[in-house]
Amino acid sequence: MRSLDVPKPSSELAKEKEFIEATSRISSFNVLSSPGTPISPIEIRLTKDRLSLISQVLSSNNDAYKHTEVILELCYKLGFRDDPVAEVKVLAMLADTALQAEDFARAYENSERMVTTVASLRSASPLELDDENAKEAAEVCWIACFQLGRQSEFTDLPKKMSLLGHAVELCPPDKIHDVLLAWRKLEAEDIRLREERLRQRQNGELAASTSVRKMENAPRNVASSLRARLQDFHMPSPPLLSTPDAAALASRTFKSVAANFPFAVGHRGRSHMSDADDRNSLRSESSRRTDGEDVSSQASRVLSKGIGWLIGADDEV
Repeated sequence: MRSLDVPKPSSELAKEKEFIEATSRISSFNVLSSPGTPISPIEIRLTKDRLSLISQVLSSNNDAYKHTEVILELCYKLGFRDDPVAEVKVLAMLADTALQAEDFARAYENSERMVTTVASLRSASPLELDDENAKEAAEVCWIACFQLGRQSEFTDLPKKMSLLGHAVELCPPDKIHDVLLAWRKLEAEDIRLREERLRQRQNGELAASTSVRKMENAPRNVASSLRARLQDFHMPSPPLLSTPDAAALASRTFKSVAANFPFAVGHRGRSHMSDADDRNSLRSESSRRTDGEDVSSQASRVLSKGIGWLIGADDEV
């Protein structure tokens, strides 16, 4: 059985395969050739300006600009692989669509990527790329940077000034004046914001130092206020201790406590004493007991009288 002849891979065959894939992808984006009529593969093939197909994709899908790599791959498959000028134009389309959607972050990213591509294009050898292509890419790039850099809703001032700087570098000489007017406006706004931040920083430091001084003075003020309050403060007498019954109760309690104080010393063992010593010891012990009782009762009266005077009770006889 004779085998089928398979053509060898070639650049033309690879381009045709990629174009078929691009046609299928454009159809998946629901691009319309007329209201209510999806674009057909034959219409895609007969389109002379194939980059306009990418513009139709971006205008037909609100979120298509968010997928930069997908759109760039579609550009390559439409026959613009290794074409930096076409890549710059597609990036400009993405940046403009993001600007219309007020997605300034993606618009800035695409613009910066565009500037990088143009810089590499301008540094390329004249043998690889003619000057007309470089001029065309630079023209597309500086206009995109200028439009985004002067956008009032875009509030990132450093990024805006960076974009206008690229525009000044890439624009033709007769357009430098227009770009510089926008640059001076941003520069004046930048100076105003810097002065405002400096005043806020100085006011913040002044407020912080004032707060520190208040905290340092706070303990002295509190202490003086506390002393003033304590001078007017009087401890009231306990209402229960000022009554006669309470005073009498306290007096009897302290008498009972004083009666138990060990003023009298008990006798020691008498196993080795004689009878005469025993009699003398009994008399001495009796005398000490009597003296001890007198001392105990006197101490009790003194303590009772002192405590009664402290609590405001009348003197007892």
